[in-house]
Amino acid sequence: MLVLSRRVEDTIVFPDLGISIEVLKVKGNSVRVGIEAPIEIKVIRGELGDTKKFDLTGKTEHEIRNKLNTLNIATGFARKLIERGEYNLAANKLYDALSDIEGVSPGGLKDESNVGSTENDSLSALLVEDVENEREMLAGFLRLHGLQVTTVPDGESAISHLDSNMKPDFMMVDIGLPGMSGADLILDVRSNPAFDGVKLFAISGQSPRQAKINISKNRIAKWFQKPLRPNHLILEIEQTVRDAQPSVF
Repeated sequence: MLVLSRRVEDTIVFPDLGISIEVLKVKGNSVRVGIEAPIEIKVIRGELGDTKKFDLTGKTEHEIRNKLNTLNIATGFARKLIERGEYNLAANKLYDALSDIEGVSPGGLKDESNVGSTENDSLSALLVEDVENEREMLAGFLRLHGLQVTTVPDGESAISHLDSNMKPDFMMVDIGLPGMSGADLILDVRSNPAFDGVKLFAISGQSPRQAKINISKNRIAKWFQKPLRPNHLILEIEQTVRDAQPSVF
């Protein structure tokens, strides 16, 4: 059972999915709930007796950080959706994340560009991430916090988008991109005066030293190391986007 906090008063049931949210504990204005699903829907928890998919023996640090990052983003996204009362979508996002970690292609993954924001759409972002599930979940999470987010899967697509559209307020770049690496993309952006003023946020399973990237020289506003902490991420973006100072998180 995955435990989430939510202001609710009773059990919520999704009959079409066979999933229910049960109120477990009430404390002040917060309610602790549990999500349950039938056996045919994969929810990988130790108490369900199917933990072999989470055996990380032999995995590299990069692979482990990516798996943890997917879970962190999915949980943060689901929490925000539950706050908005979008329980079905929250459950689907969690299921997609768990399926992705198992190595199963997520079913029904959709572009979340139509998910409304809770704040003014004042800042625009270009998110460059090659992993589809991770890209769309992170974009959806940012949109729920009032950001206008465009997504692309690689460095070449990012350059093409920048050349033919208004420049965004900031870019979030995964360093481990296929083809044109995130580091090369950042160098390309920083060498073009047309993109001056665009804040750059780097995402990586490595530290800047491990990736051999100088964040000051490349004017990287912040370096976020996986696994990301979604709520911390949005706070840092909002505080940094107008006055970037190089730092590592």
